[in-house]
Amino acid sequence: MIEGIKEIGEFYKLYLGIQEPYPYQLKVWSKIKEVKSPLLIRAPTGSGKTEAVVAPFLSQFVENKFTIAPRLIYVLPMRVLVNNITERIKKYAHSISNNIAVKIQHGDIPDSPFFISDIVVTTLDQFVYGFARVSHQVGRHIDIPAGAIASSFIVFDEAHMYRDGFTFAIMRAIMEILYKSNVPFVVMTATMPESLERSLFENINLKEENKIMGDSSIKSEAKIKLMRRPLVNETEIFVEENILNKMKSKKTLIVLNQVKRAQSVYKEIKKRLGLSDDEIVLLHSRFTRKDRDSHEKKAIEFMKDKRKGVRVVVSTQVLEAGIDISAELLLTEIAPADAIVQRSGRCARYDGEKGEILIFPVVGNKSYLPYPMEDIENTLNWLMDNPDFNIKDFNAVSEFINVLKYEAKDYEARDSLIDLYECVLYADTKPRNIQVRKGKPVTLLVIDESIGIEEGKKKQSVRDIMKNAFLKTDFKKSSISTDIGVAWGLFKNKMIRWEVVWNYNQKEKKNKLDIVDLLKSNKNVQEEDPRIAPFRVYILSKNNYNELTGIEKDEFTSI
Repeated sequence: MIEGIKEIGEFYKLYLGIQEPYPYQLKVWSKIKEVKSPLLIRAPTGSGKTEAVVAPFLSQFVENKFTIAPRLIYVLPMRVLVNNITERIKKYAHSISNNIAVKIQHGDIPDSPFFISDIVVTTLDQFVYGFARVSHQVGRHIDIPAGAIASSFIVFDEAHMYRDGFTFAIMRAIMEILYKSNVPFVVMTATMPESLERSLFENINLKEENKIMGDSSIKSEAKIKLMRRPLVNETEIFVEENILNKMKSKKTLIVLNQVKRAQSVYKEIKKRLGLSDDEIVLLHSRFTRKDRDSHEKKAIEFMKDKRKGVRVVVSTQVLEAGIDISAELLLTEIAPADAIVQRSGRCARYDGEKGEILIFPVVGNKSYLPYPMEDIENTLNWLMDNPDFNIKDFNAVSEFINVLKYEAKDYEARDSLIDLYECVLYADTKPRNIQVRKGKPVTLLVIDESIGIEEGKKKQSVRDIMKNAFLKTDFKKSSISTDIGVAWGLFKNKMIRWEVVWNYNQKEKKNKLDIVDLLKSNKNVQEEDPRIAPFRVYILSKNNYNELTGIEKDEFTSI
């Protein structure tokens, strides 16, 4: 029977491999065991928030007494986070028993569509679709996921990372429904501004004693310097010689806000320092899954390599979550306060390390995107007014991020919210309009047409070649999930021409693959062109893709 501080400490040591829990983790343990809900946990990145909520839940399997809930559903904003967190939780669970089932549920790995495993790690999208009975993965059993969720302990981790008033509105609605239904849940964050806390909990009684602040002492050092010139503008790249010299002796991380700028800086640094592919790597969201996994692995290896020599990682904000690296030198474009904090968490990350952070302005038309201009300006002004800011002091960080005014925007998410609430009131009606994010996704499949050319066939149509190439391509490894705006830009630049569709064959009574030429009937690209639509699959020729830099001639401004 686990009761006191000593026993909790022994549990952490025996099953989690942690010598001594932080004081805030002890407080979280007590609150969760008493089923005090909801809880709001604020703690720095890497300070053990995951362990704080997982430990008391897992203790039930040792005690054989399930007073919290029979299962844990751990909700995250990104798939890459899901994959990383799952491995940590699985290690802890299996130290108790290999019979504790820890499963992933998202688009790439749909291992628990009914949410009935002991521990399910999932995305907000999958959680909402399962709860609202609109998941396509459960067939006719649409009520099972909602029932499983209703009897679970729910954790919303990295709750600040959506940065979208639309998504925050959906999240708030889910939290309110859970609260009214007496389903225990926890919200965890490293950088949530007070405005967002007020918005999310506006209709929820969050008691002051249920707001838990993590330990604020981070035993590392990183000095910030604001630079006057941008790293890159619309026509030039500015990397001063003294900064290049620093890169020769320090493990360096460079973060740009836009893919195009990241690609440009990567090429410039590689050229000026004469670097090989084993000394510099580029990360962003426009790589195939196979190449992105490879680049992330290389980035981690770079930063853990103890040998002397140049190691440079150039990235967009995709590394703000889920990539455990620690650089000595960080060059970053100005971004909203929470993004700056997340990026700084990848510099001098561990105890005893020292680092340097150089923050560069952005200039030019729409250079502030994908962020609102107001957030960029407020962040920069705060940094200028606080030259002695210690970004490794969590109390100071909490003040810094309050310059941001994030909030749930119900009016933007109105249709989804109406459907979400109605699905709770009228369980016999299947919702159809629920959308979790304001942006709409499409899938791009990178195909090498040459593998679709069959020897011995003299007159093959381009359509047949593309179809053959599609059938010989590993869909999961060669695809890119991205925003519809990216597909629109590629179509506009004539880099997309083919769509993959499945048409129902009435005679054979089954769906059959087809490749559609989008330009066959109309070669002109129109504004709001209906040929590019969400949730569809389009083919991107390998001629427009590079394994080292991603999609070429990419004009879209998001990550």
